[in-house]
Amino acid sequence: TFGFVYNTSEINSVTGIERAREYCDEHGLKYKEATITGTADVAQAASSLAGEGDAFFTPNDNTVASAMAAYVEVADKAGIPVYCGADSMVNDGGFATVGIDYDVLGVQTGEMIERIINGAEIADTPVEQVAEYAKMLNVSEAKKLGIEIPAEKETEFQLIGE
Repeated sequence: TFGFVYNTSEINSVTGIERAREYCDEHGLKYKEATITGTADVAQAASSLAGEGDAFFTPNDNTVASAMAAYVEVADKAGIPVYCGADSMVNDGGFATVGIDYDVLGVQTGEMIERIINGAEIADTPVEQVAEYAKMLNVSEAKKLGIEIPAEKETEFQLIGE
């Protein structure tokens, strides 16, 4: 069972949770949700789900990302990992992501800006998805939670927090 913690006011979060629900429903996985409206709600929302799930999941959510320390503290006390939607959230204590790599996103955005500065029309510039996702595992979180990272994942994922 996954505990979904997210801000319903962020369309990026709502879209990510909709995809997570679909995935869980298709694969017979259970989930429970706790929504927030601000950073002060994150610890309480996570606490409300801590005893009911095996892991937390939060998509790319700016509000939750701003309160990762409180989120991870609840998760660590409950002994469950936080899977998240961005590399920055893993850097701030989350367990793992296959999600947004802000360095890649920044370069890609810069390239789009350069095309516009060089004469491309904004109306003719297509919307782009992030070109490459971060694949990260937080080794120190794994140790805290007693999770053994398989050797094949050590080469597939960027390991941080060693």
